[in-house]
Amino acid sequence: MQKLGYIALVLALAVTACAPKSDNDKKLAEYEKAKAKLEEQKAKVHELKTELVEAGIIKENTNLSLVTTFKLKPEVFENVIDIRGSVQSRGNITLSAETPAQVTKIMVKEGEKVSKGQVLIVQDAEVLKNSIAELKTSLDLATTMYERQKKLWDKNIGTEVQYLEAKNRKESLERKLATTQSQLDKTIIRAPFSGIIDMIDIRVGEMAQPGFPIVRLVSLENTYIKADVSEAYVGKFKEGQKVEVYFPSLDKTLKAKVAAVGQVIDENNRTFDLEVQIPSDKHIKPNMIAVLSIADYTNEDALAVPTNLIFTDKNGAFVYQLKESDGKDFAIRADVSVGMTSGIKTEILGGLKAGDILIEKGIYDISNGAQVKVVE
Repeated sequence: MQKLGYIALVLALAVTACAPKSDNDKKLAEYEKAKAKLEEQKAKVHELKTELVEAGIIKENTNLSLVTTFKLKPEVFENVIDIRGSVQSRGNITLSAETPAQVTKIMVKEGEKVSKGQVLIVQDAEVLKNSIAELKTSLDLATTMYERQKKLWDKNIGTEVQYLEAKNRKESLERKLATTQSQLDKTIIRAPFSGIIDMIDIRVGEMAQPGFPIVRLVSLENTYIKADVSEAYVGKFKEGQKVEVYFPSLDKTLKAKVAAVGQVIDENNRTFDLEVQIPSDKHIKPNMIAVLSIADYTNEDALAVPTNLIFTDKNGAFVYQLKESDGKDFAIRADVSVGMTSGIKTEILGGLKAGDILIEKGIYDISNGAQVKVVE
């Protein structure tokens, strides 16, 4: 019955491992629960077998157990966590009028690609155009009067006051003309960058008011992912760190890097910002959900073993180490202290050293001190 239970647990783990990543949170919880139960059952079976052998109730199998081994060596160990974020775009903006005026022309439509500087909306500017025409006429006269007065002044004819008044009148009209021309330019709404017209929220004949959005312009050229990370991970991430990004709606994974790490904790939800730069992709849209897989702990020179090789009993965690004596191979218990577990591997903090030979396959058929036969 125990063997059947063990097989059932293994099948449960296999099913969980094959689950789609879109059900990541639920399946991960099921996997962790099944794994814990499996480890508990393995330890009980192994402990009971050892006690029965030592008590003489059952005999150790006289046939040598076949095992495989591997040499422990330093490697890079990372603990990876998943963080949810959303796609943002620095080119996702809404445009509004700078001056109150009626809309006379809408030069684009929703979904249209536009270039930087392209005209999008034209407002009524008849009054401003008339003002500009009047100012130009007045400026022409003022310029003529100034030039004549200057010639007289250069010949010491006339007074300085007359010369300065003519000069001031001309310069004043020039400034008024420039101001009015600037106001006229503001009645034409142009694209500040190349992108796609996502929304037009006004019609011809309606009044456009400053501060009220009328056009949404989106560019996918400068997108990034913004995630809110718990303050428990402060100091765990750095700029340039590698990240794996998964988009559930697209079932797509890509590689990226951390672009910026926030330095301020939000007092409302106790999180800080993490920004990940991603390459441009027409399928990746602003506000799309993304899952970031990123290492919050890295040991460049760690000793790590497959988690399923670690047993736990009342005395603590241990693995089986291969020891040779008188030309024979034996499975010897090696007590270890463990660190973090990530994926299928667990970091070993003490009890083993680089170069130690560990038993890999066949560990469930042996006990401490049992003679074994190593096979390829």
